[in-house]
Parts: sequence; C-alpha cells; structure tokens
Amino acid sequence: MNEDRLLSTFLDLVRIGCPSLHEAPVAAYCRRELEAAGCTVVEDDTREQTGSDTGNLIATLPGTLPGKVFFDAHMDSVEPCTGVNPQIRDGVIWSDGTTVLGGDDKVGVASIIELMRSLAECDEPHPTVVGILTVGEEIGLLGSRAVSADLFEGGEPCFVLDDSEHPGTVTLAAPTHYVFTATFTGKAAHAGVCPEAGISAIQMAADAIAHMPLGRLDQRTCANVGTISGGTADNVVAAQAVITGECRSLEPLSVMGVKDRIQQACDQAAAARGGSVEVAWTKEYDGYDIPEDHPAVQVLRDAAASCGFAFNTLISLGGSDANVLGSKGCVPLVLGTGMTDFHTTTEHLAVGDLIGTCQLALAIVRRMGDRG
Repeated sequence: MNEDRLLSTFLDLVRIGCPSLHEAPVAAYCRRELEAAGCTVVEDDTREQTGSDTGNLIATLPGTLPGKVFFDAHMDSVEPCTGVNPQIRDGVIWSDGTTVLGGDDKVGVASIIELMRSLAECDEPHPTVVGILTVGEEIGLLGSRAVSADLFEGGEPCFVLDDSEHPGTVTLAAPTHYVFTATFTGKAAHAGVCPEAGISAIQMAADAIAHMPLGRLDQRTCANVGTISGGTADNVVAAQAVITGECRSLEPLSVMGVKDRIQQACDQAAAARGGSVEVAWTKEYDGYDIPEDHPAVQVLRDAAASCGFAFNTLISLGGSDANVLGSKGCVPLVLGTGMTDFHTTTEHLAVGDLIGTCQLALAIVRRMGDRG
C-alpha cells in the first residue's frame, strides 16, 4: 500500500465537483485509475432509473483464490461540493471553509482504488474483489437501489466504507424505514363570517400529530413528523393540509406497529371532525441485523486486530447503501472511516484515518483469503 499515493488520490477526488446526479467526472477519474490497476470496470445501465449523468461503476479485480468480497462507496457529495480547496493542517484534511470537504464518501472511493492497486502490485493470492461505486446516495440511495441483484450470488460480505467512526468500528444493524404523506381534506368557509360551516384540515392534522408516537420511542425505534403545510389565507378555514413524516426501527414488528398507530391517529382525527384523510406510505429500505458471531464479522475482527485497531460494534437508526445492498443478497457491514462533521463546511478527515481505512480493507481481503 502506498500511503502517499492514497493521499494524492483522495485530494484529486475531493477537488472534482460531484453533486448528486452529476457524478460523471468522478466516475471518469475512478474508471481510469481502476482500469490502470488491472480491474475490469463496467458502468451499469442505470442512468435512466437514477437520473444521474453516469451509471454505477462495478470494478472487478480477479482473484487467485476461491470466494468473492465486495466493497462499496458512493461517488456523490452534498452541496456545496464544487471548488473544494483541500488543506492539510497538523495531519488533518479540511476544506477552506466555503465548501464541504467531500470525505463523505471520497475516503471510501479513494480507499477502494488504492486497495485494488495494492492487490494488483503484490504477488500474494487473494479472492476476487469487487468495488461498487454508486451514484445518488445522498438523495435517497438511488444508485444502490438500481444495482442489479444478479451482482451477488448470495451471502458474500459487502463492506460499505461510509461511516463516521474510526477504522475498526462496524455497524451491524440498521433500521427498516417507512415515510408517509398524509393529506387531510376538510371544507373551506369564511373564518369570520361562518367558521362553523367549515371543517379545518389544519385542525385535523394537528389532532393527528398530537396522538402520534413521535421521537425516540425506544433504543431501536423512532418516528418523526418533518413538514406540515396547508391553508390559503388567514380568513379561510383550511380545506386541505398535508403532513409528511417517517418511522424507523431495527425491529420489523416494531416499525409496523408504529406505522399502524400513525395511520390510526390520522384516520381518527379526520373522522372526529367530519373530514377525510389519505395516507400514502412508502418503504424506503429494509433493515438488517448481522449477528456478532457471523463469519464476516470474525474476519473483520481479525483484520482490525492485525492493523492494531480497537474493534467496536454499533447499531444505527440511519440508513445507507448497506440497507439496499443487503436486501439484494449480500451481508452488509458498514465500516468507520473517520469522516468528521460531514455535510458541513467544517467537515474534516485525519490523514491517519484515511490510511487506516485502506489498511483495514487490505487486511480484510487477506483474512478472506486465509479462510479460503
């Protein structure tokens, strides 16, 4: 592994503007570097599905041992991510404060590129390694949703390099997530002349929200109302109001229970005031829960120890490519990369964590090879 080359690759990548759905320049850079490392690189046929100016990239480095291991990272960053001017101070990489750094998730992308280079340059045997570089992750996991399930034979580990903890930390569980839009319909009337002739959709929505289970409901379940809108003027009883929200849980039965209670709160609030409501539900993604004794977790534990990293396991109520890819047949494990204050202009990344992320990926491949 060439640490200077890894750092140079990371700095190259963050300088390339890559807002969601405009990842083509980053994809072109990645394709060139991965092909130079000996990978077969395929851009999948998902542009129409995602709306991006490029497909996902699937880079395969053939192995000399049985088995296959996947690594995933996303190519897009949140705005403002154009014109990034990276600066290194005391071993930490920052932007100049006018943009995000883009370590989310260029740390993962750079690590996958250097992983492939390092494996191609050494003579040691290894299983086949596949890098998945996705688009549109920041706006709804669009790229991973579009990835073909045929990519996985079933049960292969997929290490997603996209978490804020330090290398050596893994997220083993993430939630099933639903979102909803509730549209309340009442009856308009003049609020001063004949308010009793109206049915306030805003009051229905307010009553519904008051009876919803919201916030952190337990350590594995939460729910939220995110927006509310409605009405046309202060002197008109509102004929329509719309609320949007979500619920998520690590326990599939729990999230269904919360979903039912939110639906019931909406139905009862509308009926009580003589109005109506339509609630549209969408499952954003399925959850996963990988046991600590799973062979892939043991591989990771051994790899972390070989790098001198403390090994820690977490659960999360956030979602990532791992949720979607796990539903397609792999065993998803989200790894810490050290990204800090991501999605802000104070985002930063320690050079040591960048190096550690790639070191750990390389150690994982070696441990997979040892296990045959």
